[in-house]
Amino acid sequence: MKAKKLFLSVLPAVAVMSLSLTANSQTFKIEYEHPDASQIVKKDIPPGPTLYAVPDNCKLDNPKFIAKKAKEGMKIFNNKKLANCVACHNAPGSVGAGNIGPDLTGYASTLMKAPGPRGEKKTPDWVFQRVADYRVQIPKEFRDPHSPQFVPYYNIMTVNLTTKALNYDQVCAVTAFLLSLK
Repeated sequence: MKAKKLFLSVLPAVAVMSLSLTANSQTFKIEYEHPDASQIVKKDIPPGPTLYAVPDNCKLDNPKFIAKKAKEGMKIFNNKKLANCVACHNAPGSVGAGNIGPDLTGYASTLMKAPGPRGEKKTPDWVFQRVADYRVQIPKEFRDPHSPQFVPYYNIMTVNLTTKALNYDQVCAVTAFLLSLK
């Protein structure tokens, strides 16, 4: 089956989606209209990028804290109903890991040492922000689809804290897990 044409129109009150499919030389047209669809679509758009500070109770500079919190973070990392990090990333102990994002095995001794998208040094605060809302760290021209410097894969990671997919404590735990990956 091959999709020939996909058309989505969002009008002030009505959204219509039209999809033409061709299978075995036959063309099928599927249209969907919903009077509240534009409102439904707007609910799926997350708020803009948000900068977060690491809470005082998240001691990412303390190796004992990291070791203890990492166990919780590993569970969240692998939980497909929470952050679902495992859908795109592999890490030690992951089952059914994806390969869209980088393999996070050895994160603290490999990817953590590489510069960030702006050439900045990565710190535990940087990793916390990456898990909470990575969009703050991506230069705007890389996020803007109209920019010649647009990089699509910078726009696919889950926005966890801004969308309330995770809370501060859970973001702290996932960050500790990543920092524990030596």
